[in-house]
Amino acid sequence: MFDLESNINTWSNHLRLSEDLKEEDVVELEDHLREEIDNLVERGLSEDEAFLISVKRLGSINNLSQEYSKINTETLWKQLLVDFGDEDENRKNYRDLLIVLLFALLAGTVARIPYLFGVTIQDIAYFKNLSFYILPFAVLYFGIKHKVDKKIIGTIIGVFALTAFIINMYPSYDPYHTEALTAIHLPLMLWLITGIAYMGKKWRDYKERMNFIRLTGESIIYGSLIILGAMVLIMFTAMIFETISLNIKEEIITTIAIYGGFTAFMITIYLVEKKKSIVENFAPILAKIFSPLFLITMLIFIISMIVTGKNPAEDRNFLITFDLMLVLVLGLVIYTISARDIYKKSNIFDYLNVALIVSAILVDGVALAAIISRLSEYGMSPNKLAAFGENILLLINLVGLLWLYLKYFKGKIKFEKIEIFQTAYLTYYALWLAIVVFVFPIIFRFK
Repeated sequence: MFDLESNINTWSNHLRLSEDLKEEDVVELEDHLREEIDNLVERGLSEDEAFLISVKRLGSINNLSQEYSKINTETLWKQLLVDFGDEDENRKNYRDLLIVLLFALLAGTVARIPYLFGVTIQDIAYFKNLSFYILPFAVLYFGIKHKVDKKIIGTIIGVFALTAFIINMYPSYDPYHTEALTAIHLPLMLWLITGIAYMGKKWRDYKERMNFIRLTGESIIYGSLIILGAMVLIMFTAMIFETISLNIKEEIITTIAIYGGFTAFMITIYLVEKKKSIVENFAPILAKIFSPLFLITMLIFIISMIVTGKNPAEDRNFLITFDLMLVLVLGLVIYTISARDIYKKSNIFDYLNVALIVSAILVDGVALAAIISRLSEYGMSPNKLAAFGENILLLINLVGLLWLYLKYFKGKIKFEKIEIFQTAYLTYYALWLAIVVFVFPIIFRFK
């Protein structure tokens, strides 16, 4: 059933995303919209018909309203792939797409250079440098797309170059724990730095940081679908050639995977950027679907752990699973926050998010106890110390969110305070990632 108030609120909040409109402008436009709807309803139209027509009429006054009118028509799904802009807009879109494809091709070519020196994709040294093959091109794309100051882009590229020099100058000795930690943590650190190119001069603004969080979440969703499709294509290619007794060489498959993977990455951020307003309509839906599912999974996991009496301190792999689950849960919590309409009152999904946070705090507490136990029993190691630091960061993050949610439920703060806290906390993750990448190898003598 069509909910007029809900649709009007969504439309108004969409206008608030514009930096060109002040709150009083949005209120005035909303008043115009309501007047237009009332007039059309009095003439005999239904509320949903009156809403769509009114939005389209206001579209001639305000470009943001016009964009919204596109999103909320029956052509929504077509909008994901087809453009209906004017000729100049289409030329711009084709230019952006050509830049994306060019950067993907360059990234794939750069990624093939190590093969000339005998370093293959199976080597940890290759995996450690994987970020440097693609993320600089993402930085350049964001710089061109958002017209970011060249000094900012130059500084980011400089940081990338210095980081690449340092981590490749570091030696690595058996059992190669610090090198493996670098390979895992470096992409996350560099992605956060890439976010500065996305946000530009406003990278300190919590709203821009939240936009980057949304970009990350939507890119994971889009990218997963694209990569899964690419994997199916590669397997299908190998299978059909096998039917004629022609085995494709592993090197060819690897080349396809490298170029295809980087193309998938660049196409993903292009699509999320291009279809941002459409994708954001799905974000609340996805959050509402997965939040309760993850909560149920967490509760079953906690109960099963209690019933079975499984001690995470006894099994290193079990502990790794703990941490991975915590990261996924926190990611979902943040994604849910980013997808929420901050102007709406608290609802059942806010309470579900809090329940998810509480369950994650319990799991994090168990994980920390297990890590402390292993530290006291087996001594210090880079893996255990990295896990300990990350669990501490996660625990503080989760407790902070819980505390702010409780204050929000009591009406002491606005919801945007939760966003401000979470976006500011990204800095601490970036600092810890940098410590693991640059300091850990020195502390543990590059082993």
